[in-house]
Amino acid sequence: MKKLPFILLAFLFYQIPAPPDAFAVTPDITGPEIKIINNDIIVMTSISDVSDIEKTIKSGVGKELIFTAELMRVYDFWPDEFVVSKKIRKVIKYDNLREQYTASTRDGINRVDRKFTDYNKMKDWIFSVNSINLANIKELEPGSYYIRLVVESRSREKLPLIGFVMYLLPEIEMSLAKESEPFSIGINK
Repeated sequence: MKKLPFILLAFLFYQIPAPPDAFAVTPDITGPEIKIINNDIIVMTSISDVSDIEKTIKSGVGKELIFTAELMRVYDFWPDEFVVSKKIRKVIKYDNLREQYTASTRDGINRVDRKFTDYNKMKDWIFSVNSINLANIKELEPGSYYIRLVVESRSREKLPLIGFVMYLLPEIEMSLAKESEPFSIGINK
């Protein structure tokens, strides 16, 4: 008799459909593609399956995407060595009144601002990085290396909360990481 309420409760929860966001596809890092051009290591990457971020941007909430590429050296019996990293910050905001997207990208030295009216053109520009000049191979020791990519998403809007409650909210909403296949520099095989 005591099991009957538990069985009814379990049956009710089984009948309630899951919210649509429970089946959402999580974003994924495409790449990284690595090319050595004029002795420079050039990294290209993008994010796919960004439907959740797309909904947030189209609602008018500003987003900041941070692409970090780290060059790591592989050691056999020792932890991998961090060599160098570069960050690219991309900021996007949708203006509902003008029906246009304002986007900017910063790499620490340069800043580029653009305005878009078409979401698909903006999507290609904001969710991809085509040329991160990571390092010159002449300055690296011979060895095996790989690239670690980290992509983080932050909201540009601050919620009106009181005092210490702000510290309970995560600053980073999404964080993805992916490593490339190892590649050799200065080793003759």
